[in-house]
Amino acid sequence: MILTITTNPSLDIIYRTEEFTIGATNREISHQKVVGGKGINAARVASILFGSEANKVIAAGFAGITNFSILEKELKQYGLIDKFIQTPGETRFCYQIYDKRNKKTELNELGIPVPYKSFNLFLQQLDHLKNLTAISINGSIAPGLPKNAYSTLIKKLRSIAPNAKIILDTSGSALCSTLEGSSQPDIIKPNNDELSDFLGYKVTEDPTSALYALQDKRLKKIPTVVASLGATGAVVKVHLKNPSFYFVKTHSLSAINTQGAGDSTVAGMLYAIDQGFNDLQVIKYGMAAGMANVIEQKTGYVQSKNVISYVNDKSKISIIKLKSPDELVY
Repeated sequence: MILTITTNPSLDIIYRTEEFTIGATNREISHQKVVGGKGINAARVASILFGSEANKVIAAGFAGITNFSILEKELKQYGLIDKFIQTPGETRFCYQIYDKRNKKTELNELGIPVPYKSFNLFLQQLDHLKNLTAISINGSIAPGLPKNAYSTLIKKLRSIAPNAKIILDTSGSALCSTLEGSSQPDIIKPNNDELSDFLGYKVTEDPTSALYALQDKRLKKIPTVVASLGATGAVVKVHLKNPSFYFVKTHSLSAINTQGAGDSTVAGMLYAIDQGFNDLQVIKYGMAAGMANVIEQKTGYVQSKNVISYVNDKSKISIIKLKSPDELVY
């Protein structure tokens, strides 16, 4: 059973324009409304990968009661088990504007404050979840929750599902406070900018830069670190003692929509963990799901046949074990 946790979901409105000019009146070509939030995207994609297998993915977190019916409809459509706690107010809106060159402008609302009593209720609710194999904690920490909320969640999850693997997919202060805490996730997947923010120095999309960053002592407590490098692929550290490093080279695709690719990567890893695959297969499924997302118009969506095709095609994804930066060829 897979669990995704989203403390600060969103309802995304995506506009497409010919041009977008600051300080001027802009007109849309088209728009779409999408139920968002990183964990919801991951849950949706994981459920798609399970296909006809029902009741395999739980989506949990906090959502505003005022417009909860929109989120609820999405969860039902994709066969997700709803464990969201409804809080006063409405779930936030996030706005994305793409011009004809696909240049993106975003405006994201902060989100409604989550009462601390709701957080305690959520922790109690976790006690009733059984047979968890793979868990992800996704996105920003909702206003109103303590800065160590994700550390608290990880500690709780370890007590109720000690054998489950936990993926942390967040950035900024939420990532820093969690990795500096006493309860650590099994996997993180920062992109190069998020890694730069955490480490305090520039990490580029050059795999050599990422390889050096993954050897930083501040990451030594995390068993698996996947440094996402966009279209280049990823550099990965696996294992705590005597870690191994890999360059995951991906075939470039004609991207239609990159929004949600990282969330889809999390979904692919969750699915592979649930299936009992080894570490490298988990990474490969993650990369394949992320790739399958970028060729779809809908955010956080894949076709499972494309994921399987990329997993099995070495020309699409190849994993190279590294001993030194000199081995990086890309």
